[in-house]
Amino acid sequence: MLLLFCFSFLLVQFANAQERTISGVVTSASDNGPIPGVGILVKGTVRGTETDFDGKYQIQVSEGDVLQFSYVGMKTKTVTVLNQTTINVSLEDDSLLDEVVVTALGIKKTRKSLTYAAQDVKAEEISRVKQTNPINSLSGKVSGLTITRSASGAGGSVKVLLRGVASFGNNQPLYVIDGIPLNNISSSQPSDTFGEINGGNRDGGDALSLLNPDDVESLTVLKGASASALYGSAGLNGVILITTKKGKEGNFKVNFSSNLTVDSAAYYMDFNDTAQANVDDFFSTGTTNINSLSFSGGTEKAQTYFSYSNTFSEGILPTNSLKQHTFNIRETAKFFEDKLTLNASVIGTVQSIRNRPVSGLYFNPLVGVYGFQSDTEKLSDYSVFEEYDSNRNLMKQRWFRPTYDIEQNPYWILNRNTSEDENKKLVASLNLKFKVNDWLSLQTRGTYDQSYVNFEKKIYATTEATLAPLNGRYILNENDYTQMYGDLIANINTNLGEDFSISAIVGVSTQRNTAELFVADSGTNGDLQFANVFALQNFNGNAATTFQQNSFESRTNSIFSSATIGYKDKIFFDITGRNDWTSTLPKSSNSFFYPSFGITGILSETFNVPFAKVRASYGEVGSGVGTDTYSPNRSILFANGINPNDPIRPLPGTIPKPERQRSFEIGTEWKFDNFGFDIGYYYTSTINQYFSFGIPDSLVRGIGLAGLNAGDITNSGIEASVYFKPIRSENFRWTTMFNFATNKNEVKSLTTENLIEGVEESFFEISPAGVNTFGAYLVEGGAFGDIYVQELVRDDNGVPIYDNDSFIIKTDDSNDIALTKVGNPNPDWTLGWSNSFQYKNLSLDFLIDGKFGGETVSMTEAVVEGFSNNSARETANRDVTVVDLNGNTSTLSAQEYYGAVGGRNGFLGEYVYSATNVRLAELALGYSFNLGENSFFKMAKASLVGSNLFFFYKDAPHDPNVSLSTGNALQGVDILGLPSTRSLGLNINLTF
Repeated sequence: MLLLFCFSFLLVQFANAQERTISGVVTSASDNGPIPGVGILVKGTVRGTETDFDGKYQIQVSEGDVLQFSYVGMKTKTVTVLNQTTINVSLEDDSLLDEVVVTALGIKKTRKSLTYAAQDVKAEEISRVKQTNPINSLSGKVSGLTITRSASGAGGSVKVLLRGVASFGNNQPLYVIDGIPLNNISSSQPSDTFGEINGGNRDGGDALSLLNPDDVESLTVLKGASASALYGSAGLNGVILITTKKGKEGNFKVNFSSNLTVDSAAYYMDFNDTAQANVDDFFSTGTTNINSLSFSGGTEKAQTYFSYSNTFSEGILPTNSLKQHTFNIRETAKFFEDKLTLNASVIGTVQSIRNRPVSGLYFNPLVGVYGFQSDTEKLSDYSVFEEYDSNRNLMKQRWFRPTYDIEQNPYWILNRNTSEDENKKLVASLNLKFKVNDWLSLQTRGTYDQSYVNFEKKIYATTEATLAPLNGRYILNENDYTQMYGDLIANINTNLGEDFSISAIVGVSTQRNTAELFVADSGTNGDLQFANVFALQNFNGNAATTFQQNSFESRTNSIFSSATIGYKDKIFFDITGRNDWTSTLPKSSNSFFYPSFGITGILSETFNVPFAKVRASYGEVGSGVGTDTYSPNRSILFANGINPNDPIRPLPGTIPKPERQRSFEIGTEWKFDNFGFDIGYYYTSTINQYFSFGIPDSLVRGIGLAGLNAGDITNSGIEASVYFKPIRSENFRWTTMFNFATNKNEVKSLTTENLIEGVEESFFEISPAGVNTFGAYLVEGGAFGDIYVQELVRDDNGVPIYDNDSFIIKTDDSNDIALTKVGNPNPDWTLGWSNSFQYKNLSLDFLIDGKFGGETVSMTEAVVEGFSNNSARETANRDVTVVDLNGNTSTLSAQEYYGAVGGRNGFLGEYVYSATNVRLAELALGYSFNLGENSFFKMAKASLVGSNLFFFYKDAPHDPNVSLSTGNALQGVDILGLPSTRSLGLNINLTF
């Protein structure tokens, strides 16, 4: 034993004697600048390191070791260690022709072979200035993509449009994480100007708000039907592919980041000094703190990535807060001489939101804040929002005047109309890929995606009677959504002789979606047995009480294939096909086929440039109907006395078919050493739009709604992305990029004539006006979401006609809508301009985001000015000249004029603004620290960050980039939505 010990000791000493420290600098071959973050690995071991900000590194090696230098976007280089002590390495850019991008179904293709538009966004573009919903960070960074943020604060959903609004149904793109479709469910979206009386206009959030931005490795946007045809009915509105980070070979690396911002209410209507003081006093200074910790590393055969993040946010609305915890674990491994590759991941999130802000008129504290009127008191005097009611032996609401349907004490709403949102999500996926031989591989993937969404609202006694009865009200919603997905794919990559190559796939997939929904509501006409006891057992149990439980299930089975044929690496022809069978359509129409074709030609050698190509493609995609959609939708109501045994006659001609979109695009892409651009034109036509409308009982008994396919909506436009690298010296770099897009939307046809006798629809409602005077409609010859409001009649000089102490309502005989069209909420064109400067250790990045064209309505101003004797607005220099029917002019004071035209059912034409705006969307000023050789940290960077800092130009009193709903309704109108915020803060990133 002693001999063995001595031998082992000598062996170790000998080995240590052979190890030595190698150092060096890694630079870019194109400009000789240092490259931070280059991965350096001793091949065959787990030993590794990374270059610091100056491109420097140190590592312990032995003679004969092989060092591997790797960096995204550059060619990997290996160097054998001999007797050197310094090894400097120069890395070359990957050939632009061989650049690999992720496409549909997670398939990797060379960029040169793509026949359609696809744009990448790097991880640092998403995480540099963090947002609680990482998709918000895409605004201005992808041509043809429009981002509209929710007015519900932290945890809110986001509206994403690719190439305009195409459907009367869902317009959101499909989100795919690591090749697997994500169930991006939103449990609730605002739909009308009042706000629903069962909780207000509440945004239920979406699955994307639950993601950790630091987990994102890259993001690719597939824009056209040719790009998304392989997803069939799910890809109607384009696809956003999200690739998450995975473990890398080498020593375990730890990354930590912390982002803290201070948020202030920034953009809302103007008030006079007294009212402004009340508004300022009401809003809080919000904070958002996002922390993330990740571990990454592994061997040549197995790698692990684990991350944990948390988000804590205090909103600008008092009592509003968010807490979120997210974890992600991903394991990759290779077996059987690297023939079998395993990729498994689990992502879990728990989110809770207290008093999520609402929009509209009901349950909205801003109605009382903006409309507060008192010459002797301040709004804060009513922060003591309740007082004792000796008659009922409970606390009652305290306010300066009697409450009515839309107005209550705002502090009462925040503390006695409380809500709690709880969201939980779990996504588990497994990917197995087996390499059969050099040209064939088989892959199978499966995922389980579950979302649990819970909403609870407690409404105390003495709340306004429109919203709650005598003893208060209790609402409980519990929703459980599940999506299971699986596919089997064969991949073929081979050459056919010297001139031809083929890359093809053949596959099958299945997807099952279920929803379990439970709603309990004591009601506005029902009641609680005991005041302010919020439990299901306390329901009165009368007919006005709601207990509703629904279950929905749908299944889609598919087969698909695609092939890309290359000729001499200069011409590529692409063809795809997919057939879906869906359970949500009748057997006669539940099978539908989607093809796409494309061709691209490489011009690099012809023009002697690094990269040049032209492309053209045609594709078809579509969308089925929802899981809760039937045609006709048979509604038998107990209250109207219809006998359930009466026969229900089906409506003729209403068998639903899938929506279908046909898309054509052409484009060209050129890249040089310091300059490049991608420009394209597209045209899409979406037919078989699925609509539903009411059927009078006098026509067909028992039929509440009927659905049908009708209409054709087109979108056409130009997209362009241009980048420059004007300066690329050793110490200073400047990169700038422009993303430009136009879109023209038109409702080509829309008719239900002679479909059902007695029912003719010349338009369809998107946001019905009801008793208010804002509406959005679909009218033939117009554009999707055209805004209709009540307008004044004016004379030839534009002066309002005021006769017999009242204004005259303008009418439009071109349709049956009682309102007048005043515009459309969608921009004519968009422009994003991003810049990145690097001087030694100092970096500066900023993004200017602009939307040009479109209109928006401030119903907020109309409501505030409609309050009787309202004095919240500044009245100086706002007097208005009017004229009577005889041509006699007179002057109305501002208070008289706006008191007459204002109000929720007033003349909203007086509150229409241009939606054009240009803003400084993001700003980051960072410094990377030079760390010593023996420092515990490998890299450290601190940045001052800001978002939504200011507008270079804005006509509207509110932020036009914020919407009350991320659905189709309530676009282009602000109805007391939460003001958007200006955020400033500090971001710290550490690697050790």
